Amino acid sequence: MKNMDSKKRLDFLSTVKSIEAQKIINSYQVEIEKEFVNLEDACGRILADDFFSPEDFPYFDRSLVDGYAILSKNSQGASETNPVMLYKKGNVKVGEVPEVSVREGECVYLSTGALIPEGADSVIMQEYAREAGTIVEVLRPVYRGENVMKKGEDIKKGELLFRRGRRISPFDAGTFAALGVTRIPVFRRPVVGVLSTGDEIILPGEKATHGKVRDINRYVIMSLFNRLGGIVKDSGIAKDDIDEVIAKLYLLKDSDLLIISGGSSKGERDLIVEAVKRVGGKILFHGVNIKPGKPFFYASVWGKPLFGLPGHPLSCAIILHRFVLPLFLKIVGCENQRPRKVLGELTNNVPSSYGVEEYVNVKVRNDGKRVLVDPLFAKSAAISVFSISSGYIVVDEAREGFEEGEEVEVFLYEL
Repeated sequence: MKNMDSKKRLDFLSTVKSIEAQKIINSYQVEIEKEFVNLEDACGRILADDFFSPEDFPYFDRSLVDGYAILSKNSQGASETNPVMLYKKGNVKVGEVPEVSVREGECVYLSTGALIPEGADSVIMQEYAREAGTIVEVLRPVYRGENVMKKGEDIKKGELLFRRGRRISPFDAGTFAALGVTRIPVFRRPVVGVLSTGDEIILPGEKATHGKVRDINRYVIMSLFNRLGGIVKDSGIAKDDIDEVIAKLYLLKDSDLLIISGGSSKGERDLIVEAVKRVGGKILFHGVNIKPGKPFFYASVWGKPLFGLPGHPLSCAIILHRFVLPLFLKIVGCENQRPRKVLGELTNNVPSSYGVEEYVNVKVRNDGKRVLVDPLFAKSAAISVFSISSGYIVVDEAREGFEEGEEVEVFLYEL
């Protein structure tokens, strides 16, 4: 038994490097299904095809102002003291088709957005004209095309507007609407299966007695993937009983990505790895040479990726952001999207252990002259830094930390 315990400890020390773990995770082959949704449901979804404009926009020459459609050459030399007199032939409102054309010495009044009548090549703003009956005095010259948006000037038919993998914004939805597109090709929303484990874990609404801990990680995980467009499948909390863990895992069998929080340290109460193996899963690595988050593991089960995350909240959050999120973005269809980064100046020393890649939470602020980065030193079980952290910095395993005043790269939590 002693030799077995020793073997387990040595096995746990056989960790992979961060870059190796990322390569293994990135090797997962994603097949994303496409579906069509109505325009009103498209915002926040991921575009599944490159989008080329089906038509010109605007669809016709239109006025950008309230004013008079004229021939620009008729306005040459016009001024307040020497106005050009034009004959007003009529009015055109927005949505009307002009029944008149404009010739030499003529004009037509237009509302903003109205179609330009045949013959006119510019619009003089009404502020620079005086109307008296059927006569309009033009008080300044205009150039050809002034105050006119030509057909296709904004968007041309066949123009590439949006690339595949783009997260559709409210403004994108407005563009689709303007171009008459009501059915949008998007990637299917992936299902993220979530499970917490541990005899000590209780629900947020339960009273926390000695030795019990409210479930934090599951709500962080579910909130993140709900916000990013996933469909969360919640399997609740499993006690430290292998049959219960297996039963809960089977409830998540149809998920595209599985995440288990807790139970990933190799110890007497670690049943998760064994449970994954019993349902046919393959452990691809267990233990990464990082701090915090060393004991996390990655597996393949039912052909789907499964992450076993540490139980400590800060460790869980960092592993979630650094290792799980890139794969999710790949599965959701926007693999070109990456966590945002910013450079800043450290306001304090950051010590680190040589030989281990370490992640340190930080707060980013601007003093008006430069970007400052405040290290937030906290134990992995702490939660108070959650709401004030802007992101984290990475201390390479070949370094023993950073010194105050050094420029560092911050990986921001907000995408």
